[in-house]
Order: sequence, then structure tokens, then C-alpha cells
Amino acid sequence: RTSSADKIALEREMRIYEKLMRLKTRHVLDVLDFIRDDQYVALVTEFADGGDLQDYVEDDGGKGLDVETAQSIGLQVADALKALHDNDIIHRDLKPQNVLCKAGEWKLGDFGISKNLSRLVTQKTFQGYVTLGYAAPEQFEGVEARPSADVYSFGKVLVFMLTGQTDADYVRY
Repeated sequence: RTSSADKIALEREMRIYEKLMRLKTRHVLDVLDFIRDDQYVALVTEFADGGDLQDYVEDDGGKGLDVETAQSIGLQVADALKALHDNDIIHRDLKPQNVLCKAGEWKLGDFGISKNLSRLVTQKTFQGYVTLGYAAPEQFEGVEARPSADVYSFGKVLVFMLTGQTDADYVRY
């Protein structure tokens, strides 16, 4: 809804998706359309028909993927991150659920809390947005968004692919 309680966040997210519409890279989910009227904003992306990396690892026995498969998927995710970072976009929520398969290729999706580095932001931009087991330590501290946070999360995704586990597996709630 355009009357969202957090209109600033909605506007930020729309600017990210507008930028992603111009970004043509093989391993980022294509943004096909961005529709806005007086009441609603809708995002249309390509359909990832193959599920997400979380389910893929779990369906493969949950003990981790073989090195060759993990390497192939990892290179595709790294390609996506490079394209984003080259275009001043930080994903900020890299985790297996946001790595999606389409026609046998792995693509990065869900840019709801992404950060556009070319826009000046005066408030803390990481605070409150974390996924246990994948978020970089600085995300818990609420510091300025940097590509290094995505690189840290990427390492955690690689560990998950190879072992089927994350730090979150050891967190008591």
C-alpha cells in the first residue's frame, strides 16, 4: 500500500527496484515491471520455478552439497553480488531462502532491505534487519551499509551449502 506506515522505506525500496530494472545480469532475478497507482505498488519479477537454496540443500539430505555443486552455485551467487556491488547496491539479506533457482540457474532475489549506496542516508541503515546465522556482525550494531556485509553473508551461505548448517543451528531461543 502506498499509505504504508513507513513511506520512506517504501520509496527507498522502489528506487532500488527501478535501478534493478535497468540492471541486466544473469544471476539476479529480473524485475519485469513496477506498477504504481494511488493505493498500491506492485512488483513483477521473473518466476523462479525451481525453489530456493534452503530447500535444495535440505531436499538433498541436509548434510551439505558436494563440492562441485556448491562451487557452481557459489560462483553464480558471487556473480550476482559483483553485479549489485558494481551498481552501488548492497543486498543486506543474503541467505539461502533468497537464492532462487530458475531453469537450472541460481539467481539472487528479495531486495526489500537493500541499500542504494549512491543515495545519502543519514540514519543507521542496518539496525533491526538481521537474519540469524547469516547477518554480518555490524548489522547487529546498526552501522552504515557496506558491501563487506554481503561478502560475510556469502561466506555463511557457502558454509551452509557445504555442511547443511549455520550458526543459527546453535542459537537457543
